[in-house]
Amino acid sequence: LFGAGIVLFAERAEAAGADAHARHRRRMFSLGCIGLAHALLLWYGDILLLYAMIGMIAFHFRNEDTGRLLRIAAVLYLVPVAVAFAMTGGMNLMGEETYQQFVRESWDLKPELIAAEVATYQGSWSGQFSQRAQTLADAYLWMVLTEQGWRVLAIMLVGMAAYRSGLLKGEWPLDAYRRMFLVGAGVGIPLILWGALFNLTHDWEMRYSLYMGRQFNGLGAPLVSLAWISLVIIALKKGWLPGLTTRLRAVGRMALTCYLLTTVICTTLFYGHGLGLFGTMDRAEQWLVVIAVWFVLLTFAPLWLRWFRMGPVEWLWRWASYGRRPPFRTTTPSE
Repeated sequence: LFGAGIVLFAERAEAAGADAHARHRRRMFSLGCIGLAHALLLWYGDILLLYAMIGMIAFHFRNEDTGRLLRIAAVLYLVPVAVAFAMTGGMNLMGEETYQQFVRESWDLKPELIAAEVATYQGSWSGQFSQRAQTLADAYLWMVLTEQGWRVLAIMLVGMAAYRSGLLKGEWPLDAYRRMFLVGAGVGIPLILWGALFNLTHDWEMRYSLYMGRQFNGLGAPLVSLAWISLVIIALKKGWLPGLTTRLRAVGRMALTCYLLTTVICTTLFYGHGLGLFGTMDRAEQWLVVIAVWFVLLTFAPLWLRWFRMGPVEWLWRWASYGRRPPFRTTTPSE
């Protein structure tokens, strides 16, 4: 969707006679600032900074035809797979003593480190800030260069192709979406389950699970995403669950605000500046939190859009992107 949005944004800018590249740079720079603040001040798992960085590169592919976009995306997406094979091979070539030391330093769960992390996130905001900054410094650049940067760019290009081909606009026949759903789910889900089985049968050993064990999900997830896309478009074409789709549409219009609101809700729930429940909930209890957050977003977004044209963060982002303040309040509250 982000890749498709880049194409749509550029088309609108060019139709208005504006400099699409300059406007896109402002848009990505402001998104990157939001993402960096999000990562440092609230949650290190931010994705916005990465999207902004890769979005600057993806823009230059926007005019490629659909076939070329898909070919380039396929090559890019295989780079992390090649890195995984290389890193796994390197670990297998290590001497056993060197490998075991590597495992102890980088893989084994140390009770004292777990306790320290729990104490940090149950503690003050200033202590959390130091932990977040250290996590970003230790892992972010390596992740972008070896894995996520390549994957995100590839999927953005696929999104551009999906937009140009009419897939994301619902222009394909229903049978095509049904087939894509069956293939995406029928291949993607078993592939991901195979990955889980691979890790279990190798007892989550570092030389197998650190890199190779994650490739199954990396290859299966885009197929499952296509299945979800197909199911959503089928539901819209068929008119299924109109009340739910209306609420989902509102969340989509406020995707950036809702993304950040999810962080605010969950950090308030789990971190020490809120209820301090970090490390205290089992899997089942965490699922209840997920459902509760869904309920909040699906309730909040439609109510907000009755009175305002867009979410508050979308409004700030658009202001930064266009260099002028957009209208915020609706003239008449909508039902």
